Amino acid sequence: MKFLSEKPATKPAILLPLAMCVGMLSACTTVIPSQPSQFEFNDVFQAESASEAMPVDWWTQFSDAELNAWMVLALERNFSLQAAQARLDQARAGLRGSRSDYYPSLEASLGKKRSWNADDTTATAWSGGLSTSYEIDIWGSIRAASNQSFMNLQASSAAYRTVANTIAGDVTTAWLGLRMQAENLALLNDQRQRLQTALEVIEGRKKRGQAKLSDVWQQQKLLESLQVDILSAEAQRDIYIQQLAVWTGQGRSDLTPEKVAALGKLPEISGEITALPVAVIQARPDVEQAWFALQAASAGVAIAESNRYPRLTLSASYSGEDPEFSQIFDNWVANLAGSLVLPLIDGGQRRAEVQRQRALETEAVAEYSRTLLEAAQEVQEALVQESRYARTAASLYGQLDLARRTLELQDYYYARGQLDFLELLNAQQELLNLESQYLAARWNHVQARIQVYKSVSHGQFGDTE
Repeated sequence: MKFLSEKPATKPAILLPLAMCVGMLSACTTVIPSQPSQFEFNDVFQAESASEAMPVDWWTQFSDAELNAWMVLALERNFSLQAAQARLDQARAGLRGSRSDYYPSLEASLGKKRSWNADDTTATAWSGGLSTSYEIDIWGSIRAASNQSFMNLQASSAAYRTVANTIAGDVTTAWLGLRMQAENLALLNDQRQRLQTALEVIEGRKKRGQAKLSDVWQQQKLLESLQVDILSAEAQRDIYIQQLAVWTGQGRSDLTPEKVAALGKLPEISGEITALPVAVIQARPDVEQAWFALQAASAGVAIAESNRYPRLTLSASYSGEDPEFSQIFDNWVANLAGSLVLPLIDGGQRRAEVQRQRALETEAVAEYSRTLLEAAQEVQEALVQESRYARTAASLYGQLDLARRTLELQDYYYARGQLDFLELLNAQQELLNLESQYLAARWNHVQARIQVYKSVSHGQFGDTE
């Protein structure tokens, strides 16, 4: 795609210099590179049929109506998103401004002047008129500037979608994190109740002389250690509540510990995403933003090149002047002129500007390539992490079942004096650890799935109801 237009018909007096400039400029025409269509990244990116299309409003895959409601608030009220929208409006206005150069300018003037003569008399004169001017876009400078503004608008749109996708990810993480902490606190309270029951059994055996005092102390210590975990979980719960308030543009949230406790457990993640179509990378808003920034830089080169060559401007005016205001429209003078401005000596300023714009274009190419590679790496890493945590959770679930059955059997043996307390204590600690590890693995799996959705989302969200 070339930004420069073909040479229009010109007056005979300027045919030769224009033809010479066209010949010089044709060698400098900037061609925008095309996006790559294939990637060579393991087997993650395959044909379109390799994986189903990712959902647009991806958070709805967690089947949580309250999460959907929070997302509506965030996409409407978030201040970062509002700032991104303002930048998008600025770019849209800039595009309209650049396209105004396609049309002639028209100005009206009205004036009054008074002069003093040598004999102390005065003379008054009224003047009025219309003037217009129009630059013929010989070298495509105006079109290139319009293209640059359009690419900047597209880049701003992609930046807006990047912010929207980030907000969606943070709100989803905070809300599901609340559900995780609700489940975690319920688990910790259940563990505390189980340990308290075991402590009562041990204290009873101590009174009967069947257990040592140190057994009671160790059980009390294990019970007290849960309090630290409960305090940590409550603190993280409060942090998630505050994060939701911030991301939805509120000073505070009406969520209470009681409401959080009623949220229920983490959602179950079904299936496993193993491959994705190539198009998900090109549709990422950060990749699109870098791509449009590259095209805008290429347009900047075309603008700088065209500024080195003549500019042809047509102007016309229609004006009148008379001592009486009512008669200034009776005697009009019309003027029509054409001017050709050719820069001759500027100390190398224009040539240096061309070099600067080409360096900016080279930088944009490198930035686009870097963004593309990092985007592909992010998607691959997200898929690897999801697979890892899914398998970890499955393994821990099996271990957890064995640990529960082991503790039940050792409780039975201990109650009959057939087992040392230390073995019972170790079984209790192992079960507590496995329960916490299993919940953490499920939470990591949920976060990994969120990251997969974020890494392939184009951020153009629809109805969040």
